[in-house]
Amino acid sequence: MRLLQFRDPSAPKPARLGLVENDMVLDLTACEPCPESVYDLYFIHGGDSVGLEGAIARIDTAEAPAYRLSDLMDSEPCAERPHLTAPVTPPPGQPHRLRVWLAGVTHADSARLRETEAREATGGAVNVYDQKYRECAQGGIPELFAKNDADALAGHRGLVSRPDDTRRLVPETELVTLYGLNARGQIERLGFTGGNDYTDNGIEAENPLNLPQAKNWHGGCASLGPVLVTDSEFDDASVAVSCEILRENKRIARKTGRTGQSHLNMPDRLFHLERSLFCRLPLGEKSLQLLYWGTPIVFSEADLPSGLQVNDTVRMSFGGIGDLQNSIGPFTRNRQLAWLEANRR
Repeated sequence: MRLLQFRDPSAPKPARLGLVENDMVLDLTACEPCPESVYDLYFIHGGDSVGLEGAIARIDTAEAPAYRLSDLMDSEPCAERPHLTAPVTPPPGQPHRLRVWLAGVTHADSARLRETEAREATGGAVNVYDQKYRECAQGGIPELFAKNDADALAGHRGLVSRPDDTRRLVPETELVTLYGLNARGQIERLGFTGGNDYTDNGIEAENPLNLPQAKNWHGGCASLGPVLVTDSEFDDASVAVSCEILRENKRIARKTGRTGQSHLNMPDRLFHLERSLFCRLPLGEKSLQLLYWGTPIVFSEADLPSGLQVNDTVRMSFGGIGDLQNSIGPFTRNRQLAWLEANRR
């Protein structure tokens, strides 16, 4: 099954959950028991007992209002028309109910190019990326890190912000898995979607210890979508992906690659990442987990010298999932440092 979340500004409850059937989207929120999100479907309406597909099978969709998928995909988030949001979100006011973790240097091309960029940026014989890749390939500890703000996940056509002090912002095309803790206390793989782990590659290349700052900022530092494909329906062995960048409606860069279980560089493939994450950080009750797998596509400085700029558009495609598009927007400054600056000593 393919699920998505969208907003209909004209509905009494704008947040909606949809079931994709061919080129139409059935509004599950209009059908009893009226789930408004994937989170609702899983934790409030029985998905943690019978699975997402089992929970959907209980819903009578015979009279469900229908939307055209193409209309939802084409609508901008600021429009008054129905439009897509991220396919997975935390419940309102509870961002801690959705954890977002990511993996790095899980693909050969990514490890090689990261190593090259780090050496060029530092002028030294950096080997941290190559070393980590080889460690993981031998069953060692993978690189895992968090996006700290679940509210900073943009959906299809949502804005991603570019901090003013960015060195070189790049996109990273990644497969993403969703997990939940079921009623038996077992973590289960719920589905797959596409993701973009935006990164300030400039500061990461200068020093790998800058990774947390290179990955996190407010106003959109990652994206997700367009749909969630349930676990039983998605073939994650080998997935074709692509990424192109448009500036003033002209393509300035494009790359393709393959990700999936057969392309991960570790003995137990995806389970190696899952075990490394959940053994140390068990998933709490009534919480969902997103895991980005790492990218097979890297835009080096030669490919994209200035990185992403405000008003650029990033388009990604994921085989079996669909297309994810985002625009780069300005970063909203805050005045929270004013007192500390005035009273520094």
